[in-house]
Parts: sequence; C-alpha cells; structure tokens
Amino acid sequence: MHGVRKSTVCRSIKKVVNIIIDTMFQEEVRWPENTQDIAMEFLRKGGFPCVCGCVDGTLINIDSPSNHEEVYVDRYGDHSLNVMMICGPNNYFYAVNANWPGSVHDSRVFRNTAIYRRFEQGWRLFPGAVILGDSAYATRPWLMTPLHSNPGAEDERRYNNAHKLTRKKVAK
Repeated sequence: MHGVRKSTVCRSIKKVVNIIIDTMFQEEVRWPENTQDIAMEFLRKGGFPCVCGCVDGTLINIDSPSNHEEVYVDRYGDHSLNVMMICGPNNYFYAVNANWPGSVHDSRVFRNTAIYRRFEQGWRLFPGAVILGDSAYATRPWLMTPLHSNPGAEDERRYNNAHKLTRKKVAK
C-alpha cells in the first residue's frame, strides 16, 4: 500500500519484537527490587504466609501452525500455546514462559523453566518463600498446592481456604 515490500515489513517487525523481548520484557517481567512487602500483601489478601507468587497456566489460541500442527491442539481441540505465569499480589507478572504448545500439561511447562530449577536448587526470594499453584502441579517443599478435594480435618480445611483465597486474587 505504501510501496514497502512485505519482506521489509517482516524484517522490521522481527527486529522490534526481538528488542521488546531482549530488553523491555526483561525489565518488566521480574520480581521487584523490594521484596519485603510481597509476603505481607499475599497474607492480607488471603491469609497464606510466605507467598512470593502464584503460578498458573493459560491457553492462548493461535492460528494452526504449518509445522507439527498436532502438538498445538489443546484439550479443547483448539490450536494454542500453553503459557505459564507467576504473578504477584497486585497482578504484576514475575515470570512468563510461552515456549510450549497447547498439548503440554501445565506442570510440565513449569518443570522446564529456569524459575523451577532455581527453586529446586534452593534459591528463595526471601527465607521460607513459597509459590502457590493449583492441583495441576506437584507439591514441592516450595510449591504449595491444595490438599485433596474434601479435607476432613479442620486444619486441612483452613489450609485449603487460605490457599484458595490467596491464589484466587491473582489467578483468575
């Protein structure tokens, strides 16, 4: 329309997207410098202590890719990416991974992230820090998931209630 070739536009878009990913994304999607308030904010929201983030996956619909189309078909029959995110108490993103096709389970996406590996190696944002996840994730010493669906003991019910209230504020 303006005399610019499609190939030129594609190269320009690729350069801009790479700059966004390499610089702006890294500056915006991270834990804040001051981590002191994160646990208190989560505690105020739902009553679960020492939370540094909530993890969840979401399916982002895409057009059918020409290569390996079948791996992008999610459980709903749509073509998608399975995007894992860790959010803070004010819905800021602390970590995002959009590298996996829609057929891959949330827990596998998370297990293959740098954040997961860092936590497994003992890194914590602050002493005792935990991440809250839903029942799709395997419980780890630092990854708290709900207890079975119908807990009998009062302390189990309180745990599940605090987990649900704390997590629902960010993982909608």
